[in-house]
Amino acid sequence: MLQGLAHTICVNAKKASGGGADNTPAAVNWSNVSQTGSGKSFTYVYSAQQITAISTSIILQVVFSNTAFSALRYKIQSTSTVPASNSSPGANSYISASHNATITVSNNEYLVFGSQGSGGQSTTVTVNNTSDSNATLDTFTAST
Repeated sequence: MLQGLAHTICVNAKKASGGGADNTPAAVNWSNVSQTGSGKSFTYVYSAQQITAISTSIILQVVFSNTAFSALRYKIQSTSTVPASNSSPGANSYISASHNATITVSNNEYLVFGSQGSGGQSTTVTVNNTSDSNATLDTFTAST
């Protein structure tokens, strides 16, 4: 007969880790952007939103309801400032964004949208977070 045998069972429970990268930003709400006017006199409406509450850079994708839309412009910056309403995105180093374009942003950066192009264009822009299962961050209208 076996006597004095002691068996020890160790169970290592895996704890939920809170130290992983957080790629879900705080809520954002871009307002509609537009270009209006004619000839040499245009008015531009910009919209800036700060990306916060993330611990890693994330990739956002802009999806257009009108895939032929070619007037969306964006800029990533450290301040919430936008150009004057009589100053075009093209004159302020904004980058052109096409349907399904991706944009990489980091914590506390501002993503600013504007619109510049030939008149009569319009689209609904959906901003998805590809770093978080394509979660939709916001939807707004861009027009010229």
